[in-house]
Amino acid sequence: MELKKGLAIFSALTVATSSFAVDIKNPLIKTLYEKGILTEEEALKLDKRASTKIESKDKKIKIGGVGYIGYTYIDRKNGTDSGDFEIRRGYFITKFYLNDKDYVRFTLDVTKHHHNDNANNGQEIDIKLKHFYLYKDISNYVPSTGFEFGLVHTPWLDYEEHSGWWYRSISKTFYESANGAHLLPSADLGVDFKTKTKFISAEYGIFNGEGYDHIGQSDKGNKGNSVSIEGRLTWHIYGGGTLRYIRGHGKVPKLNPLKDTYTNISLHGLDSINHRGSNKDLTVYHIHAVYNQPLFLVAGQYIKSSWIDNSEQDGYGYSFNFEVRPLLEHRISFFGRYDNWNSDNNQFDRKQYIYGVAWYMNKYIKWIVNAINTDYDKNNTRDENRYMLTADLEF
Repeated sequence: MELKKGLAIFSALTVATSSFAVDIKNPLIKTLYEKGILTEEEALKLDKRASTKIESKDKKIKIGGVGYIGYTYIDRKNGTDSGDFEIRRGYFITKFYLNDKDYVRFTLDVTKHHHNDNANNGQEIDIKLKHFYLYKDISNYVPSTGFEFGLVHTPWLDYEEHSGWWYRSISKTFYESANGAHLLPSADLGVDFKTKTKFISAEYGIFNGEGYDHIGQSDKGNKGNSVSIEGRLTWHIYGGGTLRYIRGHGKVPKLNPLKDTYTNISLHGLDSINHRGSNKDLTVYHIHAVYNQPLFLVAGQYIKSSWIDNSEQDGYGYSFNFEVRPLLEHRISFFGRYDNWNSDNNQFDRKQYIYGVAWYMNKYIKWIVNAINTDYDKNNTRDENRYMLTADLEF
């Protein structure tokens, strides 16, 4: 009897000791484990998931970012060839939530800069501020709407980079690319309104007009700085993608090109008054369409811009791009893009060809091997071929 009693006490102590040794915070899961209903591995997994959900609700600060790391070899038709490892871009994003809908965001942008502003001294890694704004939800007053105030997004580029051109790590969009339309960057000082519904989205606002990297630029005259009015309207014909919860925005359509089928048609335009101090407005009229399903993507656009005579931005152009994703559950992608820009004085006419293959390794890393060929009709000193290897990181 004493032996049986001793064994019973030993067993009870063993169970108690093991339950204390396993760090399970959720009381229900802990009870199920102690009663032998859940194994240790099952209990720990469930407890981790439960803890994550609880912590995410209380979290005030969210930190993330994007990195473009790679190697580029440039074959210049008129000039010296070169090859370099690069940190092409690094965005470090911090959001401080004031409540479930409103937040403050700032983005640090890692770029390259000529040391002491002298090209002969080579380049150094530089950090500048790209975004610093308050996001305020006003959906109680204007349905499905909020606004950014400060150093904010502008209406076009962030949209295209998350719907029609998923390769910002190797090339800017046609609208922004130096060998494309070469218009305005993706951020500026001002106020940017965002309206998002399942079938219609819009972004519109008032901005300084020069972009976040040329604030106060006035190199084309003495008219002084004015403002830019800009807007985008998009029809999501089959809906705006799967509804996903995004803190600060609630359940909104967010696109995943490997999973969603979508067709979007967008109109975009701007009027930058007395642009860069000149006596003439920079005006842009822009139409864009994209169709995506997990197997492939096709997109096309046309841009007409008008500014001072003999400027690079006074002209028109078009661009087409595609992706085909036939392998590994659509995680291998073959892609290409053709850009054609025509300036009204024909001095800046150019074509750009981009083609390559990408491997979506997981949700954090995309590997890309590609080439970019640039062909100027007259200024052939800028003709070149680029061969690139890239790790596109999201964290």
